[in-house]
Amino acid sequence: MSDRRGVVVGVDGGGTKTDVVVADLGGAVLSVASGGGTNHENLGVDAAARVLGDVVGEALLDAGASRSDVEYAVFGLAGVDWPSDVVLVDGALVELGLGGRRLVVNDSRVALRAGCTAPWGIVSSVGTGSVTAGVNPDGEWFRTMAVGWGEPSGSSTLVREALHAIAAHHHGVAAATSLTDRFLESTGQPDVASMFEAITRQRSDVVGGTAPLVTAAAREGDPIARSIVVDVAARHGAMVVGVAWHLGMVDSGFELVVSGGVHAGGGLFSEVFASTVASGCPEATIVPLTSMPALGAVSLAIDELSSTTHDAR
Repeated sequence: MSDRRGVVVGVDGGGTKTDVVVADLGGAVLSVASGGGTNHENLGVDAAARVLGDVVGEALLDAGASRSDVEYAVFGLAGVDWPSDVVLVDGALVELGLGGRRLVVNDSRVALRAGCTAPWGIVSSVGTGSVTAGVNPDGEWFRTMAVGWGEPSGSSTLVREALHAIAAHHHGVAAATSLTDRFLESTGQPDVASMFEAITRQRSDVVGGTAPLVTAAAREGDPIARSIVVDVAARHGAMVVGVAWHLGMVDSGFELVVSGGVHAGGGLFSEVFASTVASGCPEATIVPLTSMPALGAVSLAIDELSSTTHDAR
């Protein structure tokens, strides 16, 4: 057993990959380990806990630390969407045998902390799906439900709206769009009816992965594709303003962390998104996420330790 004392553990667990960082109490990284996905919705909570135990154990071993050396562990996990999920997952993590305390949060919370220089701000994550979340200087947290109701869902919404446009032209109620030929070529289908037959009979899954076809068509001037990108980007920007309203931050300066493939693609989406945010939250500063979210989990662990120490004085 190591004689090292006092480490924190930061975890970023997604559907396909999990990263774990072990750091000292000053935030200096001691080790990094990666493993498979740990979304309990996909694996079941017990299987997810086993993967977490393996990856955390590997990271601690590499750091020369034992499980009892852990003073605080933050688990930022995809699929932890509701208070009941926190109770379920936290109960399973008892089996990891870590010392100290732990915090189980949605992975958006650690992505936010990874991108912000302060412990507060807002994050807009737009990939295949999406979530918008934030925390204010008082520590109040608000997160969109990310269930597809009342909010856009990233590239999935881009593709869904493109399919609506293609079908509408097929039905004779909307203008032609280059999206039709792009989607037919991508799916290898001979005509629109065949493509939708394949989609509805679950022989073809185009949601999410074909979003670059929409942004490419918009970039090349297709008016329907442009209107789709503009609409979806504006709706994602509006979600930021909504979260800021919930947290009393509309008129405050805060960092807005952006992550996910759609944000990374830039172009028209980013222009409209930024414009929408600026109209509702003029003091917000957009910051692309460049750090590992697991480092945000480490920072959050140190924040929690510092807060507890301050409160104890």
